[in-house]
Amino acid sequence: MKGEPQSMTKNKPPIKKQRGGWLTACLVLMMIHGIFAAFLVLYLREQNSGASAVWVLLVLFAMAAAHIVAALAIWEWKRWGLIVYAVVTVVSMGVGLLLTGTQLWVFHEAIPLAILGYLVKDKQKSFE
Repeated sequence: MKGEPQSMTKNKPPIKKQRGGWLTACLVLMMIHGIFAAFLVLYLREQNSGASAVWVLLVLFAMAAAHIVAALAIWEWKRWGLIVYAVVTVVSMGVGLLLTGTQLWVFHEAIPLAILGYLVKDKQKSFE
């Protein structure tokens, strides 16, 4: 087209979004881990202090749901899924530490986040 700069007439080639086996496995495990972690916190809390209050169950359910939503968003290459997963992981560290009283919970939550970060570090351009 006449009058338009050369850079506007050329379309950038689409970025090939290739998930790969490791990232696919990590995302599936993230969903399972979110559900498993909620039950584990509930189990550890009941071992230490008996029955759990309703708010504990609601918080654990919300964290498990947020882990699943974040993993599904990352599956669809949404940048906000990475942010949600990082935020819910930090919240889960605090809640798990508060409810279980063990610092091992922090490592239990930090390791999957670190693995995900390593797997997506070269794929940042694929996220919308």
